[in-house]
Amino acid sequence: KPTKLLPLWDLLGVGLGFSSAMIGKKAAMLCTASVEEVIDKHYQNQINNLSSDEKILKRKIKKFRDDEIHHKNIAYKHGASKEGVYSILDKIIKTGSRLAINISEKI
Repeated sequence: KPTKLLPLWDLLGVGLGFSSAMIGKKAAMLCTASVEEVIDKHYQNQINNLSSDEKILKRKIKKFRDDEIHHKNIAYKHGASKEGVYSILDKIIKTGSRLAINISEKI
């Protein structure tokens, strides 16, 4: 079930994407890669915690996870980098993404 906060996360996601694009292409691609890495782990945790009788849901989450991995790979192919200052940006984006997931799980 999608979070009730999805409209807020969508708005913040657009803002984050725009802000990172203003820094440059590497930052924009890193933004995508960083968010997708957090979502990938989140989906994997959900898959691991589902019981064997929840095969349909597990299959859907695996498909979503595969899409996120694909997006991450595209971002790295197009210049995402965690070198130098970008490592700080990576940590900031991942922290914000994990925070959004944690808040969404509670609301």
